[in-house]
Amino acid sequence: MSQYKKKKKNQYDNEILHGNYALILLMLVIFLVPLIVRLYRYDPNLSQFNWFLDSADGYEIDVFLYWKSRIFTALGVIMGIVLAFKLTSQEFRQSLKRTYWIYPLAAYGILTLLSTLFSEYRSFGFSGIHEQFESVWVILSYCVLTFFAYVFVQNIEDLTVLRRTFFALLIVLCALGISQLSGKDFWESTLGKQLMVPEKYAALRKTLTFNFSNSGIHQVYLTFYNPNYVGMFASLVLPFAIFCIFSVKRWWQKILWTAIIILLVICTFNSGSKTFLISIVISAFAALIFCRKAIFRRILFVIPVCIALFFGGRAYFKHINLNPVQYVKNALTLRENNYLLNDIRFTQDDIEIDYNNAMLYASYTTDAEGPHLICKDSAGNNLEYTAREDGYLVLTDPTFSGILFRFDPGNEYFPWLGIINIRGISVYYTQTQEGYSYINNVGKFADPIKAPAVIFDKYDSFASTRGYLWSRSIPLLRHSIILGTGADTFSLVFPHNDLPGRINAGYYTALVTKPHNLYLQIGVQHGVLALLCFLAVCLMYIAQSAMLYFKSDFSDRNHWFGAGIMLGVIGYLIAGISNDSCVTIAPIFWVLLGIGFAVNRINREAAKEKATAAEKAK
Repeated sequence: MSQYKKKKKNQYDNEILHGNYALILLMLVIFLVPLIVRLYRYDPNLSQFNWFLDSADGYEIDVFLYWKSRIFTALGVIMGIVLAFKLTSQEFRQSLKRTYWIYPLAAYGILTLLSTLFSEYRSFGFSGIHEQFESVWVILSYCVLTFFAYVFVQNIEDLTVLRRTFFALLIVLCALGISQLSGKDFWESTLGKQLMVPEKYAALRKTLTFNFSNSGIHQVYLTFYNPNYVGMFASLVLPFAIFCIFSVKRWWQKILWTAIIILLVICTFNSGSKTFLISIVISAFAALIFCRKAIFRRILFVIPVCIALFFGGRAYFKHINLNPVQYVKNALTLRENNYLLNDIRFTQDDIEIDYNNAMLYASYTTDAEGPHLICKDSAGNNLEYTAREDGYLVLTDPTFSGILFRFDPGNEYFPWLGIINIRGISVYYTQTQEGYSYINNVGKFADPIKAPAVIFDKYDSFASTRGYLWSRSIPLLRHSIILGTGADTFSLVFPHNDLPGRINAGYYTALVTKPHNLYLQIGVQHGVLALLCFLAVCLMYIAQSAMLYFKSDFSDRNHWFGAGIMLGVIGYLIAGISNDSCVTIAPIFWVLLGIGFAVNRINREAAKEKATAAEKAK
């Protein structure tokens, strides 16, 4: 090493961040963005759609997503400017020639931008939509973040800074998780609401409540909007955190990492996420394959630790009265649909109900006494019914025993409101000039359809009813082969008026804003081609890491660091099968992906230097 380089290194050793101030931006993404919880009141601009329930004043409230999105985008812009200056260097551009993964990454960002520019709903793609706020600017910032992390993470000192930042994040999140688990949710405390709610909305502090902390089971959701994302976060971070135990030198550091990992696992189990259990098991098997040499070298330590984990986990699950194997098995068991309702159509003359392999035709007439129900079978025969004390009319034909009818007073425009109760779901309708018209669950007229469904169409309950969402989302891909529908537009193209499907699957009153699948989300919104680009980046990283660490003896702590990130990325991609990209978690994935590429580069360079030194020694 030259005297200049030695002097520069010694100078940086005495400086904050070792002179690499670009790390500040990465630290903000890692620590600040996930912890942003701030109330935002806005007009969702969705009243034009008949599936959206308008609030009384036309405004909605967001706490966990909007400001994360905006601040992360601002950081993305700053990182983009820094990179632009960096790219003016010809030497830097030359160094990127063999960095092939940046091409599918750039293509992913460009295709997402084009999908949004040419989208019918481009305004939502640029601004972000209700309950999502993952606009095209956020997606582009993901791409910039990954490249930025790769460029500016240069050495072990940088990795140490970022590892400590992750540790600080986990301390705060675990503290929040324990407060929620104990029924003393910090966000429901006076201080929590003061931090969350701006002073101009101070009146909302008294009325603001949280669904999961008030559910009676103290479900852990941290700052992630939904407990499902806690499982996704743990799938990403836990393998990395575990491997950090081996990448630090001092015994007290190992104890601290072990303690924070235990707290994270407790919080994750109490989020109720099934995905986490699956992804962490697969990550563990991958760890056994890649770290086999290190494990065998420490077998006398590994065996008692595994025994302790087994009995500790067994005692914990017994305490919370949960069988994790059965828990996951129930979610993944393929149970074929056993629905009686096949279809329901509203026509000019009547309501056609395909139920229990028979057709029922319902209509009504009115006179001075009120409405009179008329029901006929497929042969045109009138069906008799009886009236119950609660006003419901029950058909005497056992074929239609699960269907109830009732009439309620309407308004000046529609004197009577008809109700068909199917499987406990009340379907409303009335007579208009066009005939019998359906009124959906948000009180708006709609044209019900039976949506196309494939693959999981017979298994709606699969993966906690994700089978229904996937089977109705996959057909949307045929319109998104080259370009998708645009960023943040899934809820605008999903078939919300799939009346029989939503009744059967239990989604009748639910607002579907996402497919609960990362790959369907990307494929529909950004395009199948963009999805292939995303997968290419991820597979190139995993392949690169696998070749690097499969033969490693993990004598270098940087190899533990790199392998931990690789397993975390694998865990996230597995969790993505049943969860979506969300601005609460995705920035952590993308920054770890960029750091992972950087660690691989550092480890390759170190291996080359070691090999060169060995050659010279000969």
